[in-house]
Amino acid sequence: METNTDIQMENLSDIKRRLQIVVPSAEVTEELNRAYKDLGKRVKIKGFRPGKVPRSVLEMYYKKQVQEEVSDTLVRRSLVDALKEKSLTAVGFNWPEPVPPVISGEDFRYQVEVEVPPEFTARNYKGLTLEDWKVEVTDDMVEARLEEIRQSNAMLEPVTESRGAREGDFVVLDYQGYFAGEALPEAKAENTYLEIGAGKFNLDFEKNLIGLTPGQETRFAVELPQDFFNPLLAGKVIEFQVKVQELKQKVVPELDDAFAEGLEGNFQTLADLRQAIREDIINVRERERQMRLENQAIDQLIAGHPFEAPPSLIRQEQEGILREQVHFMQSQGLNLEGLDLEKMLERLKPKAERRVRLRLIFDKIAAQEHLALDEGELEAKLAEIAGRSRRPLAQVKQYYEENNLMEGLARQLLDEKVMKLILDAAELTQGGEPAAQETS
Repeated sequence: METNTDIQMENLSDIKRRLQIVVPSAEVTEELNRAYKDLGKRVKIKGFRPGKVPRSVLEMYYKKQVQEEVSDTLVRRSLVDALKEKSLTAVGFNWPEPVPPVISGEDFRYQVEVEVPPEFTARNYKGLTLEDWKVEVTDDMVEARLEEIRQSNAMLEPVTESRGAREGDFVVLDYQGYFAGEALPEAKAENTYLEIGAGKFNLDFEKNLIGLTPGQETRFAVELPQDFFNPLLAGKVIEFQVKVQELKQKVVPELDDAFAEGLEGNFQTLADLRQAIREDIINVRERERQMRLENQAIDQLIAGHPFEAPPSLIRQEQEGILREQVHFMQSQGLNLEGLDLEKMLERLKPKAERRVRLRLIFDKIAAQEHLALDEGELEAKLAEIAGRSRRPLAQVKQYYEENNLMEGLARQLLDEKVMKLILDAAELTQGGEPAAQETS
């Protein structure tokens, strides 16, 4: 359908445009006529044959419904035309006022605010100065990892001597947490294993178990940190009623060839195990080195491109991160009743904005450098995933297609190309080993 829609655009900011759209009365009337004609073919009204219901009767029963349908049709159609005419890529919409109803014989007017990606040129992404560090693995690192493996293969045996719990012991206990005198269902467990001093639950909680014997009960209060793994308990002072059921101690195996041979990995001797540990530490530390280089580059890129990020994209990213976190907590069996999702969303905003800004910068670099993926690269990555998961390629490909993961995988591969270009062009200076960084 040809249209003479009038479209006026106003720049509100670098990322916001206001569109004033007027659909001419002739088009409004034509769309209303079409809607009533289609409706007359479908509805059944007593006393009239199908397709022969007068317009006046249809309006009596369905006027509001038709007006809403036509209004929606005209908005969708004219908005697509407006975005195309003004060369806008919309990432979000804001309707400052309700869309009005259509009236036969009158122009249809409405306005909408459109969020668009910021216009900028990616600069100074080549020649970044990044601090590097040499990957080294000492014998002490190997022995420490070997001891971790040894400890993880320890057997738990009941404590036979008459004594209380010590650091390093495992206790089997029941506990119930109380907040302001009320029992909390999310702070209750029975016959749960806890290693004293490991800090896997809470170090202050664990210290209160030292000296307790099987059958003994106690009550104590613990202030849980803001980053406690259960967000429903984080930052609260919880009073715990605890009963110790059993007390167990670890019995660790001897470090010898028999120990190495009993592990998965086809090790023949303890020397084989040590060599495999050394290679694994090298691989892990090389990945850490790469990640630190990438994070330094990302920090510099974001600092060097101070554009305004569209709030709609930030909100979408916040919600995506939150979905991942909620899914993880549910997979851990946590009770999420009473969880303040809006508060969690707000805490995620800085991380989400960082991701959005990086996404826009990477997209711009890829466009400026004419970087793209060919089908062979995507196929090769799918084949790699199939190999690691030991599944047929066709099955992996089907899974990615059915779960709409292809676009995300392609974006990941393109991001890797962009980052490789940045790091290949960077100047690396040798520095000391840095403290651990949070990944983006």
